[in-house]
Amino acid sequence: MTDNPNSEQAEFWSDGGGLDWVTFDTQLDELFAGVNAALLRIAKPKPTDTVLDIGCGTGATTRDFAAQTAQADGIDISTTMLAHAQKTAPTNTTFTRADAQTELLPADHYDHLVSRFGVMFFDNPIAAFANVRRALKPTGQLTMACWAPFKQNPWFTIPRFIATDLLGSPPPFDPRAPGPFAFADTDYALGILGDAGFINAAVQTHDIPLSLSGNAAHAAKLSSYIGPADSVIRAMNGTAADKAKIIAKTQEKLRDYEQNGTVTVPAKIHLYTAKNH
Repeated sequence: MTDNPNSEQAEFWSDGGGLDWVTFDTQLDELFAGVNAALLRIAKPKPTDTVLDIGCGTGATTRDFAAQTAQADGIDISTTMLAHAQKTAPTNTTFTRADAQTELLPADHYDHLVSRFGVMFFDNPIAAFANVRRALKPTGQLTMACWAPFKQNPWFTIPRFIATDLLGSPPPFDPRAPGPFAFADTDYALGILGDAGFINAAVQTHDIPLSLSGNAAHAAKLSSYIGPADSVIRAMNGTAADKAKIIAKTQEKLRDYEQNGTVTVPAKIHLYTAKNH
């Protein structure tokens, strides 16, 4: 743990990674629309409910919950992504730049804590979840979507293996370190929620296809900027020429998933739920 929790994540998501996410915002919202639908289906918010979207990014999940609730607020550490979220914010939303791990949130305020791929990057996840739990009403619920194991998600494996075949593999890292697959181990994640004070923590693993309009070339370009190929390129000092080769090879692989003007890639997503009291 650092003196400034999540400082590296804040820098990444406000600059390189955050800028790319804003650039491809429309495509990413389409790609993950099925995940948002699953979150809404499991959370079952009522029209009178208040919601806090943790790691809200450019705000797609916040907006989806705002359409069905009285108030939906988003919190994130990325200045870039939040500025973009503000451009399409409904009147019953607010977006706040803050670290959910340490921010003093209003106590017993929200009916729901939700997150789509936003909670796996905490420097100290137990402290983070304990902090946000205090903002949840006693009867409130946490509902969050996290990636199931890497090998079960071809959207990641295809570009990753193509990139490492070309550039080599970056040094190994702790699979539980902050990153997209930090909560792929369900026992580990459920243990964190319990240690943070949540009760009745549970998980269901869903098959939720990732669909994107357009052809394989369109999808391959997106996957080279957002995800593991980009991480390998950055870590191994890849060039623009290297990225072009990775995109071309990824396009070949994604043709297997292209049909009728849409690329649909299978995915496995963990949907975690937990209660406050």
